Amino acid sequence: MNSTILVVDENVAIRTAIQEILVADGYQVWAASSLTSASALMARQEPDVLFVASELCGKKECPLLGEAERLGFQVSLIVLMDATCADPMASVDATHALAYLKRPVDRSQLTMIARLGVIAKRERVQARRRHAEMMRIQRVTQALFDSDDGAFIVLDEAGLIVQSGGLVDAFIDPVIKRAVGREYLGVLPERFAKRQAGALSEARGLMRPVRFEEKRGDIFVESCVTPLVVSGEVTGFVLSVRDVSAKRRNAPGVAEAAKQYQSVFDGAVDAILLIDRESGMVVDCNSASARMLGGDIESICGRDIRTVMDHPDRTMNAMKTGVKRISYESFRRGNGTFFPVELSLSYYVNDGRSMCVLSGQDISRHKVVEEALREGARLYRAIVEDQTELICRFKVDGTLSFVNGAYARFFGEDEDDAIGSNVFVRHKDAGSYAITDWLSTVSPDNPVFDMEIALKRHDGESRWIHWTNRAVFNDRKTAIKVQAVGRDVTERKQALDALEQANTEKEQYRLNLVATFKSIPDAILTVDSDMVIMASNRAASSLFKFDRGRMRGLNLEDLVEDSGNPCVGVLKQVLKTDKPVRGYEIELAIRDLGERMVEINCSPLVDQGKQHKGAVLVVRDVSHVADLEKQLQQRHGFRGIVGRSSAMQDMYQLLEQLSSLESSVLILGESGTGKELVAEALHYGGTRAGKSLVKVNCSALSESLLESELFGHVRGAFTGAVKDKVGRIQAAQGGTLFLDEIGDISPLLQLKLLRFLEQKEYERVGESKTYSADVRILAATNVDLLESVRQGTFREDLYYRLNVMPITLPPLRERQADIPLLVDHFLRFFSDHFGKFFEGVSQEVMDLFMGYSWPGNIRELRHALEHACILAPGKIVTLKHIRKDLMGDVVSRPAVVSEAVPPSTGTFFLRKPGKEDILAALQQTHGNKARAARQLGIHRATLYRKLKAWGM
Repeated sequence: MNSTILVVDENVAIRTAIQEILVADGYQVWAASSLTSASALMARQEPDVLFVASELCGKKECPLLGEAERLGFQVSLIVLMDATCADPMASVDATHALAYLKRPVDRSQLTMIARLGVIAKRERVQARRRHAEMMRIQRVTQALFDSDDGAFIVLDEAGLIVQSGGLVDAFIDPVIKRAVGREYLGVLPERFAKRQAGALSEARGLMRPVRFEEKRGDIFVESCVTPLVVSGEVTGFVLSVRDVSAKRRNAPGVAEAAKQYQSVFDGAVDAILLIDRESGMVVDCNSASARMLGGDIESICGRDIRTVMDHPDRTMNAMKTGVKRISYESFRRGNGTFFPVELSLSYYVNDGRSMCVLSGQDISRHKVVEEALREGARLYRAIVEDQTELICRFKVDGTLSFVNGAYARFFGEDEDDAIGSNVFVRHKDAGSYAITDWLSTVSPDNPVFDMEIALKRHDGESRWIHWTNRAVFNDRKTAIKVQAVGRDVTERKQALDALEQANTEKEQYRLNLVATFKSIPDAILTVDSDMVIMASNRAASSLFKFDRGRMRGLNLEDLVEDSGNPCVGVLKQVLKTDKPVRGYEIELAIRDLGERMVEINCSPLVDQGKQHKGAVLVVRDVSHVADLEKQLQQRHGFRGIVGRSSAMQDMYQLLEQLSSLESSVLILGESGTGKELVAEALHYGGTRAGKSLVKVNCSALSESLLESELFGHVRGAFTGAVKDKVGRIQAAQGGTLFLDEIGDISPLLQLKLLRFLEQKEYERVGESKTYSADVRILAATNVDLLESVRQGTFREDLYYRLNVMPITLPPLRERQADIPLLVDHFLRFFSDHFGKFFEGVSQEVMDLFMGYSWPGNIRELRHALEHACILAPGKIVTLKHIRKDLMGDVVSRPAVVSEAVPPSTGTFFLRKPGKEDILAALQQTHGNKARAARQLGIHRATLYRKLKAWGM
């Protein structure tokens, strides 16, 4: 094992026994009879474990541990004590030992404790190393923080400040530097703490960085919360804050252009380096630079450009004086060798920093070409044929004497055919005049001329070519020919054009947005996450009664006079929940217009990082629409309820009054009368429309299941409760709970429900903890609850608590005037559902429906029409499509009308009654038209229409 153990005991037998056992296990064991001899042995070599007799350790820390600490050793101490020792752990604690071993020693215990001591020693050594490395990393991190232009804070898992650096004073708060060990959110100003807390929580949940921007005064800052994840657990956070005002202004317009430019930059075949003109430091470079210089991009960035040049002073002077081209320079490769390059230089200023874009083309092959010209045309052609650049040579009159393969392929012709043609004719629409002007003044001192021209390729596509023209002189220093190299720079030009186009489109978008704001009659207002106004139109100024020219940058709550303004409340809700509010209608007092019905829509604003940065509010005057809807509802229905009878109109008015209230409502009515529709109308017409409407059928579940459904349960509450379950009450938080068939619940549940109605509190099944919930209760039943109270099956106190505001739905037989309207409604529905077109029902069917008592109410009418629409091919539903049992029921159960006249015992006509039938019925009823119509099975209106047609 190569581990060293020192045994210190005055008893030689004990020492010998321990030594023999441990040596047999592979340890190196020393033995000493006193502390002095043990110290001498420790000075010679560091032991891993000390076995020391308790009588030598003393009552406090063992002296040998102090000696080991002085020597810089990490040693595990095991105390040897007699078996009679009453409290061995007291000795262990006093001497700072790892464990104890009783004498005489047991071999298995000794082996186990020795191994434990060696492992503990290794752990302490590794812990010390980790601590030293952590301190080193912390110092490096602090140096990085302080050298950056942002602010940085390191938090532990609990949110306590561990370290800070950078511009903390400027971006966050000066107190941060003095708050190490304190809770980060506790030392932040209140206006920042809420947003930071949300970001920390989100980063902890997502286990990835969370970024958000916020405006602080005149600048925008970007905060990034990065969780430190170890083995799937968040162990801390790193927060960084930077000034991104410039990026915020420029980013939307140039993002796409920057993407295109980066693609060209990375794909360029020439070396491109961004250099600080003042210091000569390389700020950025492309992959071609790394390839040419023999390294990677990271190793080149940050280097002094002078270290890679053969003539550094000349190049630095050229950059400082603004020279745009250096025809010859040499770059140093990573192995120390040099290669020739041709440099193009351009300049720009970024944040006050003068920068140079240095494009270096490796002209090693060009130099070979020049040497090949001296050696012979054959060798020259063999070399340049592989070039991707367009290479040509022509006389001063423009006659081509040489072209390479790339040049010939560009123009779609053979090399031999191109030789002898005139280059000025080829370039007549682009750069021929520029070349002739240059040739008239060229000299050996300035033999190179660069230009960019657009040439049409053989396939008709226009390409931008950068030509480098070099004049060749004779002994009299007269230009006799020109060597030209052309590089396709179309992608670079497109990138620059795309950038310009993006800026133009950005400005046009801004102008369009301003024009749209001015032209929309709706009030539009945008605020940031702190309710600070960012933009508004003229209608918003009138709505909120403030000066639009002075409101930007001010808090909306400070400007609105009415503290209960619903627009402000909606904005706060959207900012808090990050969820939109749609179609919220409310009456609002508007200056110069009085009380108006408005529709409020509000949506969160989302930035490019999909972070919510505020909200936009749109307020529309819908008073005219509301009036029309009210008239329409009076004629046809109300919030999905169909009917225009006087009984239904009275109910609509009652529902309108109850929608905005929080009181419990008891909905009474026979089965099939639409109690659930009434509950939906109450919910979606009130202030809780944006929350959930949760429905529970109380008669469909047993007592135990219903209790679990309503209140929820915890894991293990009963057999089968394998996990926690959210109850319907909790699910309806902030919304409405609809309890259908309330009369069927057990007395125990009645008691628990009464408690919730009274105190808004409940307990989950299997748990004693009390929860509270803000829920409106709507209940419905088709039984007589008052009779149930008299019989003792329903609690009286619960009945009166639910019966705060009862709504009684009339059965269909008492609202016969609504039957035609309901028939039309269901026919439209089944037309869409079955893919058929129904114009209506025949007069015989309508008479049948009007004469039927409908014990199943609207539900029975719907099912009867569904049956008929399945059988009918379309257009008109006739008697042959109606269920036969329904026609039989008409005979046995005629409709009950308001007149208290017993039904006639006459025969029901399955055929259309004729004139003789009607006259006979009138004679039997002594001229009573209502009784005659019932006897004939037709509607009174049908009877009146027939009598009028016959002149009777």
